[in-house]
Amino acid sequence: MPADLPEKMEQTVILAADAGSYSLPIVNLAVEIAASVNSKLQGMFIEDEDLLMLSGLSCTREITLTTASERHTSVVQMQRMLRSAARQFEQSLQREAQSLKIAWSYEYVRGRMHEVGLKRRLDVSYTILARSGPRRYESRPAQRKHRILLFAGQSTYQSHALSMLLRHYGNAMIEITAVSDQEDDNLDQDLLQQIRHSVGNISLVEKSREQIFEILGQPGSTFDCAILSMREKVDDLQLILKTLQCPIILVA
Repeated sequence: MPADLPEKMEQTVILAADAGSYSLPIVNLAVEIAASVNSKLQGMFIEDEDLLMLSGLSCTREITLTTASERHTSVVQMQRMLRSAARQFEQSLQREAQSLKIAWSYEYVRGRMHEVGLKRRLDVSYTILARSGPRRYESRPAQRKHRILLFAGQSTYQSHALSMLLRHYGNAMIEITAVSDQEDDNLDQDLLQQIRHSVGNISLVEKSREQIFEILGQPGSTFDCAILSMREKVDDLQLILKTLQCPIILVA
């Protein structure tokens, strides 16, 4: 358990997902993180406001994958589909949490995924946003290089999150792009040593904040997962959460 965990306040790990990002591997990762720090797990299914708004427009059509046929959409129809996906998410959350004997809860909320990451709570040690993108999150995935984006800082939660993520990937080839949290662009030395001594096929790429924001603004820049601090400047955090299209682990 991270050394700076408050003793008297019960800690929570939040897993936020929506219909497009829910997957069993990301549920497993959240459950394992919660179990490793003896925290309860709160699952949060997001009913996407933007998706509902689009589904209610007269010009919006749904195209089926099997036949490529079109049909009109409606808010009621979309909500029905979202609630069906939410039930599957809740059932997976319950099954995996009970398998490791950890306390869990679930709620269904309307909003936007990135807004969940902007809300800080003193009792939350990790917030995991199950974002989806070109690379769907998998544990022990196929043989290819997997890219982790790490905004390095002083939090021991960050080191622990990285350890859990590396364990999830097993012996896969991993490239860690580490971004300094210091003005002189020097990475936190303990975290850097952890990366260098990790077991597995791991390579390290160091970038400054200026460089990484330039990379994130370019089309085709993809990561499999990102780790960053909830203490980021609000403007920077908002930009990162809106730009990244991969699961994000936010640490206290």
